[in-house]
Order: sequence, then structure tokens, then C-alpha cells
Amino acid sequence: MFLVAAAASPAAGREGPRRVLLIHSFGRDFSPFAEVAARFRTRLAERSPEPVEFIDAPLEMGRFDGGDRDAPLLDFLRAIYRDGAPDLIVPVGAPAAMFAMRHREGFFPDAPVLLLSADKRRMEGIDRGPSVTSVGIEMNLAAILANVTDLLPETGHVYYVGGTSPMEKFWDAELRREWSRHEGQKRFHWLTDRPMSEIRTLVAELPPRSVVVVGIMNRDAAGVPHEWFSALRVIRETSSAPVFGYSMEQMGEGIVGGRLSPMTRVGETGADTAARILGGENAGAIAPVYLGISEPVYDWRELKHWGIPESSLPAGATILFREPGLWESHRTAVLLATGFIVLQSVLIGLLLAARRRARETDASLSLAADAGKIGLWRRQARGGRFVVNDRWRQIFGLPEAGSLSPEEVLERIPGEDRARVTAAIEQAARGGRDFAVEHRVIHPDGSVRWVATHGRLEPGRNGQPPGTRGASLDITELQEASATAALQRQELAHLSRISSLGVLSGALAHEINQPLGSILSNAQAAEFLLESDQPDLEELRAILADIVREDRRAGDVIKRLRALLRRGETTPQPLDANESVREVLRLTRSDLIARHVATELKLAADPPMLHADRVQLQQVLLNLILNACDAMAELPPDQRILVLETRSGGSEVILSVRDRGAGLPADPSLIFEPFHTTKEHGLGLGLAICRTLIEAHHGRLWAENNPGGGAVFHVALPLASSPS
Repeated sequence: MFLVAAAASPAAGREGPRRVLLIHSFGRDFSPFAEVAARFRTRLAERSPEPVEFIDAPLEMGRFDGGDRDAPLLDFLRAIYRDGAPDLIVPVGAPAAMFAMRHREGFFPDAPVLLLSADKRRMEGIDRGPSVTSVGIEMNLAAILANVTDLLPETGHVYYVGGTSPMEKFWDAELRREWSRHEGQKRFHWLTDRPMSEIRTLVAELPPRSVVVVGIMNRDAAGVPHEWFSALRVIRETSSAPVFGYSMEQMGEGIVGGRLSPMTRVGETGADTAARILGGENAGAIAPVYLGISEPVYDWRELKHWGIPESSLPAGATILFREPGLWESHRTAVLLATGFIVLQSVLIGLLLAARRRARETDASLSLAADAGKIGLWRRQARGGRFVVNDRWRQIFGLPEAGSLSPEEVLERIPGEDRARVTAAIEQAARGGRDFAVEHRVIHPDGSVRWVATHGRLEPGRNGQPPGTRGASLDITELQEASATAALQRQELAHLSRISSLGVLSGALAHEINQPLGSILSNAQAAEFLLESDQPDLEELRAILADIVREDRRAGDVIKRLRALLRRGETTPQPLDANESVREVLRLTRSDLIARHVATELKLAADPPMLHADRVQLQQVLLNLILNACDAMAELPPDQRILVLETRSGGSEVILSVRDRGAGLPADPSLIFEPFHTTKEHGLGLGLAICRTLIEAHHGRLWAENNPGGGAVFHVALPLASSPS
């Protein structure tokens, strides 16, 4: 037995660093296990809360066959651990793992063991016993061949290069068994029984559609030992066909790539497990971990050398060692040289053309402003004087010559608009943003013009205060066109198909009552304005225009209802929900003013498109708005707030009308019944007609109480399938 029982337990109570014994299968510097051990050492030293002392024991005899060659290593370990067992034993590779398990009984039976970097196949059938766990790899032999067929599906010959050590013979047998199922599709040539000199000659003259797969070669058939990467490099230098491998550590040494076994990552994962064991966990209670193959990775140099296009790589593949082009290699020099040349050229061009371009720019700007009838202005930073063009003077009705002070300009703007313009300019100055405002201008002859003014703050230079620059456009014609368009009221919503002429007559009377009521409200508002000493003529004109519109609307209602009776059809179309709400508000503006009702809009940022008849939707919204105003009639004027909302709800567009009135009755569904009314002079048909219209559009109309008081009516209509 190896080591007496007196030294069987780990160094209990021993002070100093934690001692970890690394047993190497083929020597401390043999790849890929050297890389695994290096990663293990670094990671464990970082993770361990206490210092760690590593002792390396090379199992050199793992390369050779036969005989009892364990004794020298056992004598070495007996001398090293004379004073007590290590805190953790870590065999690296399958031969070292088998060595440790062979001598487990006399080999510190109570010391925890972590079998590192051994393949899952090699560990099958080994009785690990207590206090033993493993972190290794699960070699995917089918994936090695798949790496070839993924890139080169026409491959006909596969040449496998391996060594003659016990471990290499094991993998040779496993590969033969795994690949035997592909014998009818490809010819496999096993070069494991040949010396390296013969292998070099053979791979230099391979037939077409051939590849070489390089496994582990510790010792060739002639008994010559080889360092892991040296054999691969020799084969790659002489091979006349692409070379493939099995391990991520072979990348950069001559293989094309593919899905490979991550040998060195095993070292990091094993270090995490070792830290848990040194922290007090029972190694036997930690489940073994075996890492599978990686995502596909390829060497760009090998792809280019063998003419393998990147388009043939599997999805998600990573390409390493891509050589930079001229731009990537000398980017700084190219940029500096190009920048210097460009800078010189630009400076020369700027110096030669600055004055000419300034003159051309002024001329072009003036021409564009004249063509667009735009007035240009600039307020100087010092003194605040205005520098303007002739068109701007015409727009404001100012003298054709002479400097202009801010007071002279503001005198042309009426008081109400003047405050709005001043506030917009001051807000833009505080926020450093552009501003745009529409306002009126009164000419000396008393005529009123509408002007759209846009401005931009110019930062001051050399300590000077900021100035302002902008443009103004006479939009009087646009305002008049907008007012004219507002007068062209569309037909109000018609009733859905009804079976009773009596119901239609009642609906007609109800619908005509609305414009008549609006006319009366406008007339009363006009009387109120005329009682003042200086009546607002513009407001009176607007009121008279509303009266005319309401009168026409009454006639349109009759025409629309007659058309409905004759045709019985509607004209649904894609409509902008936000614009539909704004349009109805324009229709009811005078009535809302007369009733002292303020409006609040909560419209969707992205205007939803609904599918409905435009006139019918107007009629429904108009009815709901007027009902809301009636509900708030008893409230103080400052509490009469009408809220209109639009939003998307799945496959529907929802429009809501919210008031602060007395709310709904106990059973809200009653208000939609014909002839049910809460108004003193109501007919009880408005909401019933509205619900009929909305349901004819495959929509919904319902009401509910507000938590804070009042009621809210919701209209849900289908989304437009193809918004215009």
C-alpha cells in the first residue's frame, strides 16, 4: 500500500496555505493538459479565500504500455507529503485519473479528489468512491466528422492521424466504431500505425476530395514522442488537403475549425468546483460536470488557404484570426495623410471663395425670400434694433426705410397677440430653442393681417448678448381659407336603418334641435358682446359665421336623413381619430364658449385610424359633447371641464368624452333606451340613436361613472385595415 494510514487524512489543524496536488498524465508541460492546469491554477488562486500551494507530479509513464511504472511517482509523493495529506488531489487527464483511482485506498483515502479534464467515456466503469467528483469533457466523435461534412459535403476520403500510447489507442478504437456507420459514404484511412516521416509523405499527395483529421499524437508508430502541437504543425505544413481537429486548443495551429471540445475551459470550471471543496463542501456530494462541444468557430487563414467560402459556414459561426486589410492596418496613417490633404484643400478653397460665396448666399437668400413672399429679420444683440428686408416691412406695414426699434415692431401687434409673441420669444431664449408663433398685425389703415413668425436664438460672440434671427410669412389667405373650410360643414350622421317612420321623425326633430340650440346660444353671445362699449368685431364675425354654419347644418340634417330614407346605406372610410375629435370641437366652439366650458384634449401620440362614416361619427361625438355640457350646466364655470381622449385598444380605436356632472343613474344601461331622458325637455332619442349608429359600424357605445365625479362615455370602433 502507498503511504501509511498515519498520513491518510488531510492536514487537519495544520496552519499555512491550502495544499493542492496536481498529477499530470503526460508531464507538466504537455498540451492540452498543460493549458487546462494553467487555467485551473490561476482561477483557483483568484477564487480561494486562503493562499494555495500547488505541487505538480508528472505521470510520464502514461505515454507507454505495460509494466508497473507507478512506483517512482509513489515514492516521490511519499517524500513530499511526509508531514500530512494534501487538502485536494487533482489528477489532470484520464491516465492520471486512473492512477489516482488505482491507488485510492493507500493514496490518502480521506483526501478529496477532483478528476480534471478526463473524458466521460474514460471514467465509465471506474469506482470513484466517496469524496470524489470530476469536471471533464464529453467528447463528441460524431461532431468531428460533422465539422468536415458541414463545410465540405463532397468529401470522399478522411485520413485520421493519431499516436500509439494507450490513451491514443483507446480513441482510435472509439473513432473506428463511431465512424463505421459512414463507411458506405466515405473511405477512412487510419494512419495510427505509421511513423511521422511516412505520414508526412502520404498527406503531401492526397487524392481529390480528401481531408486530414489530427487527433492526439504523444508517440508515433516508430516510438518517437511528439509534443501535441508539433505533430499538428508538421502535418499542416505538408498536407495537400484541409486539416481538421477536435479541440479548441488546436485553433490557430493549423486546423480549419468547427464545433470543438473546450479543453481549457474545463480548467476554469474545475477551479470553481475546487474552490467549493476547499471551502468545506463534500466532493462526493458535488455532481460531476462534463462540458460539451462549443459553438462553431473557424480560422479565417485556413478558410482562405483552402478556398472555403464563408457562405458555407453554419449560422452563428465565429471567425478568428481575420487579417486586417490596408485600411485596418494603417488606418491612422491614412486618416492623417488624407485629413492633411483635405484640410489644405478646404482652407485654400475657403480663402479664395469666401467673399464670392457670401455674396451669392445673400443673393440666393433674397431671391428665395422674394419668391416665397417671406420677410427676413434679424434683431441685433446690442441695442435690440431690427435689420429687415423690404418684404418684412410690407408684411408689418412699416416704413420702407430707416431703422426699427422693438417698440415700433410690437406696436403693430395687438395686445393679446403681443403677450403671446413675447412669451414665445422669452421661452425660446431660456431654453435655447427655436420658436414659432402665429399672430395678427394691424396696418396703419386698420386692416388686419395674419402672420406666421419663426425665429432662432443666435448665441453671442466675444461676450456679446445673444441675438435673434428669423422669418415671417403673411398667412392671411391661409387663415381665410381655413375659416371658409370650417364653414363647409359635412352632412351630420344619418340614422341606421329603421323600420318606423315615427322613430325617424322623432330623430329628425331631435337632430334639428341641436343646431337651433347652437344658433340661439350664438345669438345670445352676440347680444352680450354688442352690449359692450367696444364690441369685438372679430368675435362677432365668428359668431355670425357659426350661426350661418348651424343654420346650414340644420338643412344638411334634413338632406342627410332624406338620403338615408332613399338609399339606406352609409359610406365608411378610414378616419383619423384625433382629427375627427378636433373637427367636432371646431363645430361646437361657439356653443362651448357660451356655456363657459373648457376643453382638455388627451389625444394619442400616434393618431389611430378607425373605420367609420365621417358624418355619423361627427353626429355621435357632437351629441355626447352637448350632453356633457348639459350635465355640467349647474356647476360653477371654473369647474366645467370637458375631457376628450383617443387611444388604441387592440383591434379597436376608443374615443372617450368625460364630464364632471352629476354622473349616471344606478342602472347606466337605461340611458340608451328610446324615450328615456334625464333632461326636462329631452326626447330621449339621442343616445339610443348614437348606440344604433355605432353598432351599425360593428362598434360599441357604453357609459360609466368617473371615480372623481361625473360620467364618461366610450365609443369603440374597428381599426381601419388600410389607413389613408
